Amino acid sequence: MLRFKNITLAAAGLGLAAAGLLAGAGTATAGGNGQQVTVSTRWSDQIRICGRNQADEQSCTGWIASPNPWTPLPGWWWKGELVIQGYQQDTGEYRLGYCDVPTSQSDNWTKCNLYGTL
Repeated sequence: MLRFKNITLAAAGLGLAAAGLLAGAGTATAGGNGQQVTVSTRWSDQIRICGRNQADEQSCTGWIASPNPWTPLPGWWWKGELVIQGYQQDTGEYRLGYCDVPTSQSDNWTKCNLYGTL
């Protein structure tokens, strides 16, 4: 009986450890370790964002169409200073904008208002 109890406790411990690893590798939630952003543009047809993600790793999106006044980027979690590139297809020009994203706040979203820049 003692051997069965030790095996059960060991299995439970491994299960908890695995759950902890999986939880630690997840995305940020509810304003806790980075934010999703929405970017306001006027000039750009496409945008690309580079900065630190929720795992504190340098990351960049691909080019994203920005045909509307606000372009949300769900599923990308950022913190710190972002560099946002804008591209205008008619002229072939690129522009840069910057946005500071807090690590934590009460909301999941940060608005990067670059309407006058991008």
